[in-house]
Amino acid sequence: MSFVWWHAVVVWLPMLPTFWSIWHIWSHDFPRPQARALWLVLVVFVPVIGGIIYIFTGRKTALGKI
Repeated sequence: MSFVWWHAVVVWLPMLPTFWSIWHIWSHDFPRPQARALWLVLVVFVPVIGGIIYIFTGRKTALGKI
């Protein structure tokens, strides 16, 4: 079996919400430090689903850029 370009797409495409969510959590302020920690734990330990949940619900709780 040889490696083709779409193998990388199949592996990395589902991880994009996770990477974006981690970046967004670190670069924005939250009402409480515990909220930031909770979102980071969710996104890191439940990678794809946690990132999608953060994009649809947690992004609205962020106050603004640090």
